[in-house]
Order: sequence, then C-alpha cells, then structure tokens
Amino acid sequence: MLLVGRAMNEATTDKTSYGDRRLIRRQSPVSLVIAESALETVPREIAGHSSVKNHAQRLGKKPTEILLDRSYHHAAMKSLKSNWKRGRPDLVHFALAEALATPLFFSGMLKVYVHTADDKVIIVGDNLRIPKAYFRFEGLIMDLYKKKTVTSSEGQMLLELQDNVSFEALVKRIIRPGILVGLSTVGFPATVDHVVKKNIDAAPCTFVIGGFPKGHFSDRITSLLQATYSIGEQSMEAHVVIARIVYECERALHCT
Repeated sequence: MLLVGRAMNEATTDKTSYGDRRLIRRQSPVSLVIAESALETVPREIAGHSSVKNHAQRLGKKPTEILLDRSYHHAAMKSLKSNWKRGRPDLVHFALAEALATPLFFSGMLKVYVHTADDKVIIVGDNLRIPKAYFRFEGLIMDLYKKKTVTSSEGQMLLELQDNVSFEALVKRIIRPGILVGLSTVGFPATVDHVVKKNIDAAPCTFVIGGFPKGHFSDRITSLLQATYSIGEQSMEAHVVIARIVYECERALHCT
C-alpha cells in the first residue's frame, strides 16, 4: 500500500479502549498489523486458467496451493472481485523483512500480525528470521497455508495461520490494544516522531499499515481506528513506513 499524502481531520484518540489493559501486561509495548494484505492462495474460480496451471506445474504444486501473484496470474485475475487490490505477496514479504530485522523485534518489544483481505490472520512468533529471498518466503507461506503452523526444530512456533478471523476479531480478541493507530494517505498530517510520542504509552500501541498495492483501508478497518495519520508529503511504500515507525519506537523505548 502506498502511504502518506493528503490530510483529513485527526481522529480523536479518546474512543473506548479495546480490552482491559490489566490483562495485557505481558504483551509487547508495540504491535504492528499489516492489514487487508494482498496475500492468498489461488481461488478455485481461476484455478483452471492456463497461467495458473502453468505456474503451479513449474512449482510442483496444485493450482490452489500456490500464492495468487499478479506477476504470473494477471490474465486470470481480471475476473476476480477487487482484483486491483489482490495478488501482491511480495508486499507482505518486504514488510515482514523490514519489521523482523529490527532491534525492536529482536528484543521482544514488537509483535507482528498479518491480516489478509479474505480474513485470515498470520501470527508471527518471536525470533522468526524471515527468508530474504522471495522464493524461500513463497515456499514458507505455501507450507504455512497447508499445515497452519510452522515450527522450529526445537518445536517453537514461528508462524501460525488462523482462518476466519476478521480484523475486528484480531483487534478485540487477540491484540487488545491500548490504542489503534492507522497510517494512510488520507490521515492527519504529522511527523513520525509526533505519532509515536503521542501514542506509545498506550501499550500495546498498535500500528496498522495496509498490505495492498493501492487504494485505502475499507470501512471495516477505518471504523476501528482511533487515530489515522499521514507521515509525509510524498507517498511511501508500506515497508518504508514500517522502517520509520519502528525506528521512532526504538528511540522512544530506548531500544538499541
């Protein structure tokens, strides 16, 4: 998702908090949600298209086991609803590679979640090292979609996939944030430093960033956000916004 740009009035930050903060003392002070991500396996309705079948054959997989990817399936995707917002697993790869390579994550102060457009949630375990090469990331996620969990050789959960989890359920039942902050091209203009300092004490301070190539959050996302910001005059890709937000969180929390 391209972030940052035009402004609208700053959302109030005094809406009812999600959950009881006394129940989340053990949670990390910062959470990151990559929301409505363009990450999914190929839908059955286009599994028979030649571009999909050829790609699946090259990967040695069934058509419905591979990731929907506009780079390979553009012709097949034309018939899909909201196709312009789908089929970009590389954006999730970039975003995760950025977030999981930071001192904030290494120190256990950052929790990361991927929410997909079709309401699946990937919970990222502590100390996961995301593959830098895309083809290895692709294989990892295809394996996750098939097995629902990925564990280390020691049995530690690295990735967990949960089906039928809406964004609202993720927020209210799993994260239970102190405040839910969106980053969008249509947010209130503010510096990254201001955004972090204003909200970081509401632990877990949860930042929501779009995992899609263009457009804006749907109403089901924006209706839950307690504040929405635009952090620059020019548009930025999601992984760039993540880098800036995480760095300011590290400064605020004295994490090096």
